[in-house]
Amino acid sequence: MAGSGGGFTGFTTTYILLDNGQLFRKHHGDTTYLPLGKQKRALVRRFFTAAEDTCQIKTTRYDQPGNRSRFVGWQQGEQTYRVTWSVADTAVPAAYPALYNAFMAMIPDSVRLN
Repeated sequence: MAGSGGGFTGFTTTYILLDNGQLFRKHHGDTTYLPLGKQKRALVRRFFTAAEDTCQIKTTRYDQPGNRSRFVGWQQGEQTYRVTWSVADTAVPAAYPALYNAFMAMIPDSVRLN
């Protein structure tokens, strides 16, 4: 998962990528997830490998939200791992903004909310 939120409205948009490639979006106030299509298996595998191996999301503890924040996360079963940082944060481990940008590149511009 990846997303952003905050600012004046405090609204959050979350994008979810399942291991089968299905991609969804949920915006603040939505009651359901909007399907956005399906990603290729190789792209999905690269994202999850980067989250687990490169970013070590299971062991990284970083929760520094700001006025406007971004986050990446991964859910495995009932366990959720998430790293949150302020858009202006320069101390966030560099792999996380890169992972966020890679995730957001999967979202078609026509449906991207932030």
